[in-house]
Amino acid sequence: MRHLTLTLLFFIHCVVCTAHDIIIKVDAATSIATSSPLFNGTNIEDINNQTNGGVFSQLLHGEAFEENIDTDFLNLDRADYSKIYIMVDERGIPHLITQSNVYCGVKWNSLSEACDVHSYDVYNSGKFSEPFIISGYKFTHRYLPFDSLPENIQKTMLQRLNGNEQVSKFWSKNVKGNAEYDYKLVRDGKAYMGRQTQRIEFVDGNGEVGITNHGLYRMGIHLQKEKEYDGILRVSSHKPTTIYLSLRDNDGNILAEKPYTIKGDGSYEKIEFALTPSGDALEGSFGISLKSKGYIDLGYAFLQPGEWGRVNGYPLRKNFVDAIKRQGIKAIRYNGSMVDCGTDPQNYRWKKMMGPIDERRTTYRSGFSIYATHSFAFIEMLQLAEVLNAECIIGMSMDETSQDISDFVEYANGDANSKWGARRVADGHPEPYNLKYIQVDNERFISNGYIEAMKKFALAAWKIDPEMTIMTSLNLHSKRYEKGNAEYELVLNLIKWFVAQGKGDKLAWDPHFDGGDLGWAATDNFYRQLGLNLKRDVEADIPGFKLNLHPMEENGWRCDWYRGLAHAHNYNKIQRHGDSFKMVGTANTFQPHGLHYMWDQGRIHYNSHEIWYMPSAYIDEELSKHWFTNVVKSSSSDEKKLDVTAKLNDKGDSLFIYVANISEHDQPAVMDIANFNYKSRAEVWSIGGCDLTETNSAENKKNVSPKTSKTTLSRKNAKYTFPRYSYTIIKLKR
Repeated sequence: MRHLTLTLLFFIHCVVCTAHDIIIKVDAATSIATSSPLFNGTNIEDINNQTNGGVFSQLLHGEAFEENIDTDFLNLDRADYSKIYIMVDERGIPHLITQSNVYCGVKWNSLSEACDVHSYDVYNSGKFSEPFIISGYKFTHRYLPFDSLPENIQKTMLQRLNGNEQVSKFWSKNVKGNAEYDYKLVRDGKAYMGRQTQRIEFVDGNGEVGITNHGLYRMGIHLQKEKEYDGILRVSSHKPTTIYLSLRDNDGNILAEKPYTIKGDGSYEKIEFALTPSGDALEGSFGISLKSKGYIDLGYAFLQPGEWGRVNGYPLRKNFVDAIKRQGIKAIRYNGSMVDCGTDPQNYRWKKMMGPIDERRTTYRSGFSIYATHSFAFIEMLQLAEVLNAECIIGMSMDETSQDISDFVEYANGDANSKWGARRVADGHPEPYNLKYIQVDNERFISNGYIEAMKKFALAAWKIDPEMTIMTSLNLHSKRYEKGNAEYELVLNLIKWFVAQGKGDKLAWDPHFDGGDLGWAATDNFYRQLGLNLKRDVEADIPGFKLNLHPMEENGWRCDWYRGLAHAHNYNKIQRHGDSFKMVGTANTFQPHGLHYMWDQGRIHYNSHEIWYMPSAYIDEELSKHWFTNVVKSSSSDEKKLDVTAKLNDKGDSLFIYVANISEHDQPAVMDIANFNYKSRAEVWSIGGCDLTETNSAENKKNVSPKTSKTTLSRKNAKYTFPRYSYTIIKLKR
């Protein structure tokens, strides 16, 4: 009797333990969706220096000398240097402006005026919902006016603006010997690019007078010993002048220097140079100097690695391209707030983005950048997509003319005998780029006007390439897009027009989504924001039509493991709805570590000499290594804790089970796997199992990174415990 009681107690104990296990079921014989490799997409825009300072080969910052004087006297924390600029009004009075929330709008003046802003608009700038405290400076509005600053700061600002040390923000004064100097920021309507020229004058004495550039936000330029760097300088003077160009180490010592003499005829002469440093520097600089009396006006400066540090001869940095390749990106979008939030929209036109980089003589205030150039633009983006072997989406201003739209399509896809195809050939690219997607503006609201813009783009593009897909940029956060509302009727009107042209399959919809919160994928917002609800309704109302969804911005607001796990959860569920999507992407590819000014969500971080992944990028890298398209039936008995997706390879001999544990506890589970006779030895890939705030820093770049192992699973009711806050892939073989 005693033995029977002990046996019964043991049995009850086992049942109790099993009752707490989550049941995971997989049926390898039942396909539920197709998951395209194009789901591993990304987005690049001008925010947080993803292009200039990032993947673009330009190593200098402030290349057009447009920014006003530096903010060094404010003693900002290093992380805040990218957030504050000095703007001068029509009275010559300087003010501070913050880039910490560019959506809080300000009114800008015309670029044809000598001042940055009008005083009226400084004192009537947008107010923040909550103040920003930036290195002790309290911004309640976009501007911190001059008269609200401490007296010592006011005095220093005025001295800088009116004295002989007027040096554009991202450049530094460099004086040697007993040389007398005069630095001026000239706004006389004769600038090479934009409205400001940097003048350097060697007044008297002996030594050297010049400026140095230390790269993006002064993080330094990584110089490698005995490797060539080349560049372009646009410079003017009124007499023959010898200019010395140099590369320097962390302490300012010269590693390479060459003299270049200009005619001095008053034009902006072009100096093409090459410099090879004699040593290494992790945080080096580039110098422009005079060593005898005279002056120069600087219009534009460009420095890049030689062919050794670029890809295919394009102005793309090899180490950045390699990082995206390793991530397995198959679709890449170039669009963002430079299209819809900029102050100078008339300057965001593709024909102003053409030709040699130094001849694109346009600056514009892009929203995220106080001043931007077209150094990296549509052509460079097409080149980037080409080297990645990724589908490319180009977002254009909806104000482009029909003719310019047609010309762009012909430039991208036309044969060599066409007018604009011949221009592409002359620009060094004989073969068409085979662009398939053009997007109409960025994050607009549907209206009759937007529908007309879509029609304009469609007709102009199809005139050249009937296969071009025209993509909206219309977010679906609002319930106004639900059936029965006016916006829904506008959606139907847009779709019916495409269908009437026989081009229903050439309409694509890009709804950006707020996927940064852990558990978001389990909410109703998943279905609304990703367009699944809209797809259901319009396909019911327009028989035979299929809405092509391309949600290309998963926004996350942070870079740590919280973002990584939310990303994994989102993509698990998206793949189970794979037949509803053509392409999926995330926002913000790159980010300078610790130097973002808003939207802290870059998934690949960098400094002057290193590039590393944030946790979410590791997930893409692993998924891309084994991108199976066949999503099979799976379920979890507690989806609030474990979210499960399963995929079978084309041969049918490998089954991968993807499990996101979004709970704070380890979760034991029993896996019931049907119709797949697997070997007991399984491979395991896992990331996380840590606090959600853990991240990858410059000091600990692989703090949250994948771990691999092997485990033995029983062939029936296999047990496995998934670590807290983790993403795990179990790989089974027949």
